[in-house]
Amino acid sequence: MAPLSYCYRPVPRDDNLNPVLMGCKQRWWLWILLALLALVLVILLGFVISYAAKANSKACKDGLQAEQECRNITHFLEDQLTQAKKALQRTEIQGDTCNRTVVTLMASLKKEKDQGHKQQEQVQKLQGEIAELKQKLKNASNELEQLRKETKTSDSGNDSTSFGNTINLSVVSMLLTLSLVALLA
Repeated sequence: MAPLSYCYRPVPRDDNLNPVLMGCKQRWWLWILLALLALVLVILLGFVISYAAKANSKACKDGLQAEQECRNITHFLEDQLTQAKKALQRTEIQGDTCNRTVVTLMASLKKEKDQGHKQQEQVQKLQGEIAELKQKLKNASNELEQLRKETKTSDSGNDSTSFGNTINLSVVSMLLTLSLVALLA
């Protein structure tokens, strides 16, 4: 038999745990968890205070003001760029219109030059015809003068013939003069 002086306490099993010991173990983890949570809160509070100090610093305020000024200037420049683009578009449209007008005017000018050359050729042709008709008139006048001289010399012999020749010569000279006037007009 076994000695009676040894007294073994029964070992508790997991399902048969002592509630007092369980409460101590749970409190110990709870205290560690609370300490860690407090540490995290202190660190976060430090970050927030640091951020607030930086956010309220003069450099940060100046930076925000500079950023706002940059935005205002950017909007102003974008508006000016839009207006410049619209002005450029209007100018391009006007340029296209001017180019079309220039092309039309060049075509009209070419047509007018061609007509001018044709008229110049007609004028030269008519001047040649006028010169030819003047020469014919001059020749006819010379012939008329010769006929008058011949008539004067033969006038002494025959009066009725000279009167008929004089009328014929006057009619011819008048017709030649009228034809020359008609050609010049």
